[in-house]
Amino acid sequence: MRKPWTSLLGNLVSVPVIPQGSADSQKDHPVGSGPFKFASRDESQQVVDLAAFENYWQGAPAIKNLRVRTILDANTLQAELQSGNVDIASGASNLSPDSYKFLGQDKNLQVKQFPGANVVYLEFNVEHPPLNNVKVRQAIAYAVDRESIVRDLMLGQARVANSILPESSWAYDAGQKYTYDPARAKQLLDEAGFRDPDGDGPQMRFQKPISFKISSGNAAVSQYAGVIQNSLKSIGVPVNIETFETSTLIEQLSNGQFDMTTLRWVGGNQDPVFLRDLFHSEEIPTSDRKAARNRGRYKSADFDRVIDEAVSTLDRDKAKALYAQAQQIVSRDLPLLPLWYPDVMVVARKGVENIQVDPSNDYSFLRSVTVQKK
Repeated sequence: MRKPWTSLLGNLVSVPVIPQGSADSQKDHPVGSGPFKFASRDESQQVVDLAAFENYWQGAPAIKNLRVRTILDANTLQAELQSGNVDIASGASNLSPDSYKFLGQDKNLQVKQFPGANVVYLEFNVEHPPLNNVKVRQAIAYAVDRESIVRDLMLGQARVANSILPESSWAYDAGQKYTYDPARAKQLLDEAGFRDPDGDGPQMRFQKPISFKISSGNAAVSQYAGVIQNSLKSIGVPVNIETFETSTLIEQLSNGQFDMTTLRWVGGNQDPVFLRDLFHSEEIPTSDRKAARNRGRYKSADFDRVIDEAVSTLDRDKAKALYAQAQQIVSRDLPLLPLWYPDVMVVARKGVENIQVDPSNDYSFLRSVTVQKK
């Protein structure tokens, strides 16, 4: 490495270990180091069969045979759960909050809810007018009633977020908070030079609507995007929602072809180093680095300096103070607005027990799960 990287050990934890020299054969017969081992697969049915690894270092799983199915259609997944053909589904993003509530009323099913480390957020292209004006971005933040969305639309299956970092992270700092305040939002738009043309409120302050691009791959996105659209309309900000397949959307975002979007960041091991990936000026996508994550084109010399020092600081207390400063800069400049932390929702049939999912929602929890015979 060219310089100290304090997050090395934390990031190595999530890297799977495979036998040396097995890379070429992994596609056909995966061999890893987890609690289950590969048995077979049927690509036509999108099914993988696993068997318990009896020599797993933490002890063999209680489940001896595990079938993993990919079910993309929400109605099919719901039907398979209700029929008992699927024993458990964890973190299924194709199920809406209403679906989880409905399934929880089935006497043969149980719905469990665990705090998650992922965060849903609004991202702004800070190079596109009028979003290149920080007061416009802050006005949008004050106009979105996140508490109401979490309560009424997400049905309590999430927690309002004030940072891109999960609250359980050692480096978490809320920074500047944006509570629902439409009057403050209108004031900021006035200060930014976008006054209400006739003073009665409903008249749009911008001639050209903001393009709000979203993915079609999540059941809840179109619902809350519509709520956000209406909230912004109420302060005089016109918004057009455009829906794309996820791969197409990501390509457009990387190319800077958007005004505003909503995405989900996977919290993983909750290491704060990813703040650099999201906001450092070196992480703006280019033709050579399409996968870079600073898609909003945010640039701040102050942030770059602080985050570079943070990721190289070994002293935990000093690093925590630097990460707090970095989050405060981002919350002030607002290249993105954290919306909420979705809870990990699990649906299982009665008789599936010992379900304890960690915030990252990896499938290691299946090692401890027990299943009573039907």
